[in-house]
Amino acid sequence: MKVPTRRERGIVGERRAGEFLREQGFEIIATNFRYGRIAEIDIIAKRGNLIVFAEVKSRVTAAFGGGLYSIRGKKIIALRRAAEHFLASMDAREDLLYRFDLIVLQDGSLQWIEDISRG
Repeated sequence: MKVPTRRERGIVGERRAGEFLREQGFEIIATNFRYGRIAEIDIIAKRGNLIVFAEVKSRVTAAFGGGLYSIRGKKIIALRRAAEHFLASMDAREDLLYRFDLIVLQDGSLQWIEDISRG
């Protein structure tokens, strides 16, 4: 049996995270949104006037803290820049709120951490 590559696990994880967000009432408005070489946002979802920029981490083990400790300062700064670029490109006629969430898939379970960039 072929062991999935890291990229294949990532694709499956992003699909599962997207399904999960839909179950929570979100509409997926973009996936794998790139802002040049600075950052990529895995999933951008909208529910009402809330935009969620979701980073998805698929992990096999909890080594090095698992997915929970994979998002650090530089990554958050890059995600913020990409999100600002995305929001500027939208025709936003309504007051939008936004936040950055982390979805970790590990050992067959999904963990959703809302608002990871709160200072």
